[in-house]
Amino acid sequence: MEALFFLAHDEFTGKPQVARPSLEICLIGAIFCGLLFTGRISVNDGCPEATGKHGRGDRASAAVLAEIAAEPAGYPLREWIDHLRPSVVQLVVDQLADAGLVTRISERALLRRTHRYPPTDLLVAAAGLTEIRAVVLGPTGPDVYNVSLALLAWQLGLDDVCEPQVDRRMLRSWLDRAAKPMPPAATAVLAAVEAAIAASVYGGERH
Repeated sequence: MEALFFLAHDEFTGKPQVARPSLEICLIGAIFCGLLFTGRISVNDGCPEATGKHGRGDRASAAVLAEIAAEPAGYPLREWIDHLRPSVVQLVVDQLADAGLVTRISERALLRRTHRYPPTDLLVAAAGLTEIRAVVLGPTGPDVYNVSLALLAWQLGLDDVCEPQVDRRMLRSWLDRAAKPMPPAATAVLAAVEAAIAASVYGGERH
């Protein structure tokens, strides 16, 4: 989740490089995948459910898990994405700032205030990009973590992460192959993310 946040922002200025709706949706997808891969949620009939398993997770993931665990009725992944969107970026920013990984900077531009989050450590900020490039270009075999990160980066519109060695068409082909062995629950999460982004784009949420 942190790796995806850094991928979505300029590594030097901390300015967002993607549309806010897409960032919100993909961050939720990253949190869901993290909870899923650590066994803290399952996905049954398209609905996330807390398993009761506890682990040393990050604060943003713990907050999402608590909401899922507190809800007795099962709601589809898409509904959870819509519910969590207003708060997820702030959750992640608070976590990164409290850990000393980003600096919060607010600036007034024309009639609105903008925010950027320059990283305090460029190596940490570049870790997600390095991971994706290593698994796509190197001998390291893909796993559920780096494949989900690469797929979520693609959904954010970051389709140039492996250029010039791998162009957009080649990366898409690699993603299609790497996604085939993914667990069905992870596939459901990623499909919900894709559907939510499509709805936000065609619904006019481009800010």
